[in-house]
Amino acid sequence: MKYTYLTLVFLILICGCKPSEQLVEKKESKQDVLNFLFQDYIGEKPSTSFVVIKDGEIKECQSFGYADLENKILATCETNYRLASVTKQFTAMGILILINQGKLTYNTKLTEVIPEFPEYGKDITIKNLMSHRSGLQDYEKLYTKVGEEQLVDKDVLNLLITQDSLLFPANSKYQYSNSGYAVLAMIIERVSGKTFKEFMDKEIFEKIGMTNSTVYQKGLPIKNRAYGYTFNDSIYENIDQNTWSAILGDGGIYSSVRDYVHWDRGLYNETLVSTDLLNDAFSNWDENGKTEGKGYGFGWRIFIINDRKYLTHAGGTTGFRNFSVRIPSEKITVVIYTNTEDYDGLDRKAYFLASYYSDGKIPVPADILLQKDIEENGIENITNKFNQLKSHPTKFDIVEKDLVSLGFSYLKKEPEKTLNVFELVKTNFPNYFGGYFGLAQYYRTNGNNKMAVEYFKKVPELATSDDQRQIDYANKMIVQLSQ
Repeated sequence: MKYTYLTLVFLILICGCKPSEQLVEKKESKQDVLNFLFQDYIGEKPSTSFVVIKDGEIKECQSFGYADLENKILATCETNYRLASVTKQFTAMGILILINQGKLTYNTKLTEVIPEFPEYGKDITIKNLMSHRSGLQDYEKLYTKVGEEQLVDKDVLNLLITQDSLLFPANSKYQYSNSGYAVLAMIIERVSGKTFKEFMDKEIFEKIGMTNSTVYQKGLPIKNRAYGYTFNDSIYENIDQNTWSAILGDGGIYSSVRDYVHWDRGLYNETLVSTDLLNDAFSNWDENGKTEGKGYGFGWRIFIINDRKYLTHAGGTTGFRNFSVRIPSEKITVVIYTNTEDYDGLDRKAYFLASYYSDGKIPVPADILLQKDIEENGIENITNKFNQLKSHPTKFDIVEKDLVSLGFSYLKKEPEKTLNVFELVKTNFPNYFGGYFGLAQYYRTNGNNKMAVEYFKKVPELATSDDQRQIDYANKMIVQLSQ
């Protein structure tokens, strides 16, 4: 049996044993490891499909579970999932194509394209919309008739037109905006004279060979379609559509992981737009212009890890969760699509697969290694395992919040494991609020309100404004559990 880097990571690095000893003791194939990564999708469950692309070629493409539970249709690499916010990279490309054609500029004002927009729209540029710096209000908060009918992008525009102000002055700050990308879809339609679907078909999908992809349109069939589900008590419930599902610019594309290969290839050449425009999309933009740091470009989140640029985007909507990551320096891309909203952590799975196909150049997510060791060998030796990983900082990526997520994954089914993980986080990262927050939830769940309050009090002391939701929740629990 041939043992790959991925397998040896599990068998040697985390176990701290010699290769010859461990290979005799336990043989584990690459498929065993992939089955572990995607165990939540194996069986009669909603599905996941993933692809690993290296140097423009498919290195791995597999699917687990069912695209359509009602009709027992298994997922394949050609299964079409609703991309949710992964759509934004395509919408942004649509705008860049119009810029490349000379029909728009970065500084074109919103009111130049949509003159009926209120006066405050004259301060919003195309660039502000693409980089989430427009200040437009969230359409989800403006519509109170949730469940009565589906909204489309034009409805979002009409909601925004009735508002008399922005959340903040345009370009003064970053705030993720689905409204902005719905408006971008309307701008594409106004400038091109085509529907958003027609434009995507003609200007992107057909040009680069994405023959399996489409834009959602109610009533039109979608080939190889996955339907969205969630686990409800003892059954999987079909929740494929909701009020926001027909809004296109921020989340309405259906595509497959195999089609993403064509998209990825197109991002390394000038088939769609010039290299300069591609570089703009892959760079952060702030109030002063383009920067090389982390942040948000045009349809892409940007992270700098060990001096490498990671271009990512997650997507989540009713019944679907997805994640894409491109690491141009290594020419590696990993994409994971799912048709259930029940599981997080797709980013860590993607980073793990990227690590393997980089032959160790990209660090391995430590939380995944810890999870596998816990499930196979128990929780008792977690501190030693963690210390082994920590002693190799260039090989393993230790992220505090992902260790907290690992702890919460055991809260309902194996609470003692939860306690051990959160204690590990608290001990190793005493200035990070996450371990205390996890311990507070553990003790609250187990009826020890006194200990829960003690740990909840640490959250506002250590958390930052980026963690306001957790701060508010902790303060609420302190009052409630102290009564």
